[in-house]
Amino acid sequence: MRCLVKENLNLDGLSFKSDYPEPKVERNDVKIKVLAAGICGTDKGIFNSSKNEGIRKEMLRYCKDGAFRPLVIGHEFCGVVAGLGAGLTQDQPVGQSRPFRIEVGDYVTAEAHLSCGYCTTCRTGSEHLCVNIVEKGIHQYGTFAEYITVPFRNVILLGKGGVNPAIPPKVGAILDAFGNAVHLAEEGQVAGKTVAVLGAGPIGLMTVAVLHKLGAAKIFVSDAFDVERKFGIATALGADHCFDVSQGSASMHSAIARSISSTANGVDVVMEISGAASAYDDAFKLVRNGGQVLLLGLPPKPIAQFDFSNSVIFKGITIKGIFGRKMFSTWNSMVQLLSEDRYDFQSDLKRIVSEKTYALSDYQTAFKDLSSGQEMKIVFDCTTA
Repeated sequence: MRCLVKENLNLDGLSFKSDYPEPKVERNDVKIKVLAAGICGTDKGIFNSSKNEGIRKEMLRYCKDGAFRPLVIGHEFCGVVAGLGAGLTQDQPVGQSRPFRIEVGDYVTAEAHLSCGYCTTCRTGSEHLCVNIVEKGIHQYGTFAEYITVPFRNVILLGKGGVNPAIPPKVGAILDAFGNAVHLAEEGQVAGKTVAVLGAGPIGLMTVAVLHKLGAAKIFVSDAFDVERKFGIATALGADHCFDVSQGSASMHSAIARSISSTANGVDVVMEISGAASAYDDAFKLVRNGGQVLLLGLPPKPIAQFDFSNSVIFKGITIKGIFGRKMFSTWNSMVQLLSEDRYDFQSDLKRIVSEKTYALSDYQTAFKDLSSGQEMKIVFDCTTA
C-alpha cells in the first residue's frame, strides 16, 4: 500500500512507499481505509526531526533498545471501515462489551491517543492525560497511509454506511485539531465572556469560530506573523479585534482595556495557543482578577522567569493546561456541533484548510507549502496515487 514513512530521526524528510505492508489487525482492532489525513504541527516537527530534540526524544520513548525503527506517521484522519478484528465479529450483539455497532462501510475517525485504562488518571475520568499514553503516528503505525488499524474503543462514528455530508472528508480529517478548539471553548465556558486568543494559526482560528458560535461576548486575537491573511480569516470567523504584536503588545493591552467593562481589569478568559514566550507574558497581563488562563501552546524551551505572586496569586486566577481532547466528551460535542446546519462549521473550516488536493506522493510539495506559509492547513487525499 501507499504511505509516508519516517526512516531516520537524525535526517529531515520522509519517504514515500508504494508497496509497504498493511498494518496487522489485532483481535479488537478496526481496520479503516483512510480517505483523508490532515498534517499537524507535530508532523511538521517529525519532517524536520534533525532540528527537533523534543520530537526525537518522544518518538524514541517506546522503542526497544532505544533504537528507532521506520514508522508510518500521521494522526489526523477519517475513513471507511474495511474490516474488523476477530473479537469484533459482525454478528456480535450490542452490549456491555460493544456499546455501539461498527460495521464494514461505516464512516469513522478515531482518537489517536491510546490510553492504558489502568492508571489512576484513566480511572478517574481523565484518559486524555493517561501517564502511559501512546499516540498513532508517533509511537505506533500512523494515518498517512491507505489503511490504518485502531482499537475499537477509540473509533468515532461519523456516519452509518458511508460518508456523512455534514462532515465531509476534508473536515473529518482534521477533527483531531478541531477538538483542541472545542476543548478550549468548553473548558472556558465562554458564553457571555470576553476572550483573548493568542495565536492565529489553524487551531487559533478554529477556536475563534467555536467561540463565536458558542456565544463569547467579545473575541480578541493576536499574532505576529502573516497577520493580514490570518486576521482577515479571524474577522470573518467572528473576531472583534485583532492585534499585530510583532513589534510588541503594549497597544494591544491598552486597546483591550478600552474595549471591556470599566469595572474589569482584564478579559475573562485568555487562551494561549502560539507557544511564544511573549504570548505567555501577555496572557497573565491580559486576564482579569479571578479570570482563567488556558494554555495549549507549547513553548520550545522553558520560560525562565515568572512572577507568580503578582501574576497568579494576588490576581486569584485559574490556570489550566489543555491537552488534546477529552475522551470522549469532546468528540461527542464536536460531532453534534458539526451536524447542526445552523452552526455551519463547514464554511468556517474551508477558510482554514487548503482548497488544493494533495496526494501522499505530493508530500514534498505539501510540507513545502506549509513551511512557506502558502497554506495554513493541508489535507492529504489518501485514495489517489
